[in-house]
Amino acid sequence: MPPINLRVAYGMEEQIKTICKPEGEVDFADYVLAASAILFALMQRNYPDLSRDSFNDLIDLPMLRPIMAGMLQISGYAARPLVPATSPEVIPSPEASSSDSSTAPPDGSPETSSNA
Repeated sequence: MPPINLRVAYGMEEQIKTICKPEGEVDFADYVLAASAILFALMQRNYPDLSRDSFNDLIDLPMLRPIMAGMLQISGYAARPLVPATSPEVIPSPEASSSDSSTAPPDGSPETSSNA
């Protein structure tokens, strides 16, 4: 399966949005329609004489999601969780949260105050 090219990326934005949604947020029939449209467009690049009927015979339904996951990965799309997150967890950076200047500087660093 070839990766997504610009023609597909710009011409099938809605289908790409559909297949990138977490599994529980999209109807399976909508996912199948979007995924098969994208895959067929990509396959036609290498096999211009491939008919839609012949293409439909190539893909078994249980293999659709793994094929799409692989194609998205080689296309540079980040992996997404299968279910939406309930609440985002924010972990503050230790540098950003520490404004206390009373702590001693690390060993080997220059002193910030002078005794002159």
